[in-house]
Amino acid sequence: MKPFVIRRAFAAGLTLIAVVIVIAVYISAQGNIGYTAHLSGWTLLAMILFLTLYRIRKSVPFLPLGSASAWLQLHIYIGFLTFAVFAVHLGFSLPNGIFESLLALIYLSVFLSGLIGLAMTRSFPPRLTMLGNEVIFEQIPVVRRDLQDRIEALVLVENADADTSTIAEFYRDRIRPFLIRHHDLATQLTRGTSRRWHDLSQAIEDQNRYLGDEERHVMDEVRKLAYRKFQLDAQYTLQGALKVWLFFHIPATWALLIFAIFHSMLVHAWSGGLS
Repeated sequence: MKPFVIRRAFAAGLTLIAVVIVIAVYISAQGNIGYTAHLSGWTLLAMILFLTLYRIRKSVPFLPLGSASAWLQLHIYIGFLTFAVFAVHLGFSLPNGIFESLLALIYLSVFLSGLIGLAMTRSFPPRLTMLGNEVIFEQIPVVRRDLQDRIEALVLVENADADTSTIAEFYRDRIRPFLIRHHDLATQLTRGTSRRWHDLSQAIEDQNRYLGDEERHVMDEVRKLAYRKFQLDAQYTLQGALKVWLFFHIPATWALLIFAIFHSMLVHAWSGGLS
């Protein structure tokens, strides 16, 4: 068994043991609800604070604070553990009050977005590798436009009269609509496929049956460039999803920390802890 698999299994085992301990503490302290709520609340707040520190750790990689990969693994497993502590803090029931419900919703949004982000960061990089040379997200529209220009140049150079040319008509009716739009975002995100690219590729093969050798050569070059456009569309979708996820997950995490601190202040104020 590979060392990293052993480490992952060990970390997952420790997390499972911690979950069992958390639940056992809750069961043993059921007679003292206040004690359970305070203990789980402070534990959860400390864990949320640690999770937010991961982003700060990434912004200062030059400091000797441990490897980024170790911090990431702690971030993941402690993030999983927070769900057990959160459930214990609520007493395995729905929250009471508007503020508590809002805080619970923020927590769940952070937790669920974390799960989604974990799935994306594990599955997207291999898929991006399979999509050819990766292009910087901001440069993808520029490269796609360049591909369209190159395809149009091929069509126009090969066909002096573009209005009557078979290839020019095929470009106008089938290829250009594919080039000017970003297609099948949902299927590219979930399955990495594009029905429109499949249909266009099949249409190009069918069209080649009626072309001469030179025209078929041009169409083959057009197909290669159009396929690169499909790859760039998929790259844009996957990279964009990662950026949107971070744009949501990070602010939501900070909002959770702020609301949690405010919640603890209110609890202690009402209980006389700040009097």
